[in-house]
Amino acid sequence: MVFLPGISWTLFALGGTQISDKVPGWKGWRRFILPIVYFITCLIAGITLWQNLLITGISVGSYSLGYGEKKSWPQKAIVGLMYALVSIPIGISAWNLFTMGGFLGLFALSNTKLTANMFTWKICEGFFGLLVGIQLAYILMHYRGEWLWMF
Repeated sequence: MVFLPGISWTLFALGGTQISDKVPGWKGWRRFILPIVYFITCLIAGITLWQNLLITGISVGSYSLGYGEKKSWPQKAIVGLMYALVSIPIGISAWNLFTMGGFLGLFALSNTKLTANMFTWKICEGFFGLLVGIQLAYILMHYRGEWLWMF
């Protein structure tokens, strides 16, 4: 569980915008490989197959949604909500709220002239993955085969 947030950060950032002048980002890291990592992690943690498939499906679907500058704030909020729902088949915690709030907050910081230099898009992409990774790892560490509300 300790490694899941870091792996999530890395794959989410790799699956975003261009990495360097010579290395393009490949969205498959985020949309397909990261959900497979979630699937394997949940399998190891003993999550039932149907719950595991729901987590994988929600992450594939939500990571495929667009949230660029041309999208409205309500559309961005839906993406943030979908990221917060990745772990819902096995439980919910305060991290679900932090994920949605963090997504919207980082998006705003990256698009504000005063803070855009500190919150570059690649950093924000990594944080989006980190938040979902923490959310899932936290709930997996407390998983008891039932719906949980953990604070």
